[in-house]
Amino acid sequence: MGEKTEFVKLTCAEISSLWGTFLNDNMVICVMTHFLETVEDPEVKTILEETLQVAINHKDTIEGIFLKENIVVPQGFPLEKHVVSNAPRLFSDIFYMQFVLQLARYGVISHTSSLTMSAREDICQMYHDFLNQTSLVYQHAVFCMQKKGVFVRMPLMNYPEEIDFVDEKKFLTGWFGRRRALLGIEATHLMMNAINNEVGKATCIGFSQVASEQILRDYFLRGKHVCTHLMSSIHEVLEESDVPTAMSWDQNVTNSTTSPFSDQLMLYIVGTLSFLGVAAYGTGISTSMRRDIISMYLGFMSKAGAFGEHGMDLMIERNWLEQPPQFEDREKIAKRKN
Repeated sequence: MGEKTEFVKLTCAEISSLWGTFLNDNMVICVMTHFLETVEDPEVKTILEETLQVAINHKDTIEGIFLKENIVVPQGFPLEKHVVSNAPRLFSDIFYMQFVLQLARYGVISHTSSLTMSAREDICQMYHDFLNQTSLVYQHAVFCMQKKGVFVRMPLMNYPEEIDFVDEKKFLTGWFGRRRALLGIEATHLMMNAINNEVGKATCIGFSQVASEQILRDYFLRGKHVCTHLMSSIHEVLEESDVPTAMSWDQNVTNSTTSPFSDQLMLYIVGTLSFLGVAAYGTGISTSMRRDIISMYLGFMSKAGAFGEHGMDLMIERNWLEQPPQFEDREKIAKRKN
C-alpha cells in the first residue's frame, strides 16, 4: 500500500462497513462453532470449517484496523458468553449447508457494496480479498449441496428463439383479469425470496423451542408465521405461471429444547435475516414489471420491517443492542452542562 494511506482517515462509509462486517463475522463464528460441534457429515464439516476460518480471518483483520486507527473494537459476541458448549444439535446437516449458502450470498452482496463505498486503498483491497474468499465459500457450498442432491436450482425455461417487443400496456398490469406469465427475472427473485423465507422459518421454529423467555419464544413463533404467510403469497404467484416452488426445510429442525446460543445472539440472527429480507424485497421490486408483484413486495417489506423493528425493541429493552457508529449530536454537545 502507498504511504499516503497512513494519513488518510476512514470515511463514515468505511467505518460503518467495517463495524457491520465485524459484528456479522462475530455472529458467524458463534454459529459455525456450534454447527461444527454437532455436524455428522464429513463433507459438510469441511464447508463449515472453511466458513469458520474465513470469518475468523475477516474479524481479526478488521480488529487490527480498528486498533491501528484508535477506534474502539465492538464487543460483538464473545464465544464463551453466546455459545453453549456441547449443546444438542438444533438443526440438521442439510440446514447447516443452506444456512452457510445464505450467509455466503449475503457476504458476496455485502462485501461488493462495501468495496464500492470505500475509497482508501487498503480498505478497497481488503474488501476485494473478502469478496474473493466469500465467493469461494459460496461455490464450495453449492457444489457440495448439488453433490448431495439438496441444492434448489432456479426453474428451467425455454430459450428465446427470436427477438420480440412488448406491444401491449397490460404487460405492466396484474391486478385485474388474466395476468401475463412471469418474466424469468421475476420468477428468479420470487424463488430466491421463497428460499430465504424457508430458511427464516426453520430458524424461527428452532429458536422458538429453546429461547429462555416466553416473550422471545412468542416473537420467534411470530417470525415463523410471517415467513409462512410470505411464502404462501409467493407460491401463489409462481404456481399461476406453472413455475415449480421451493422445497420445505421444516424437517431439518430437531426436537431439542436446549439452546446452543444466547437469547441475545438468536435475536441478532433473526433480526439480521429480517432486514436482509427487506433488502431482497427491494431488489425484487427493482426487477419486477408487474404492478401486482411490486405491490406484494411492498407489503412484504412492511411486514418484515415491522417484525425486525419489534426484535430491535426487545434487544434495546434488554440493553443488548450495540450502538453503531454515528455522527456527533452537535445540539447535545452545545447544550451540555459545564
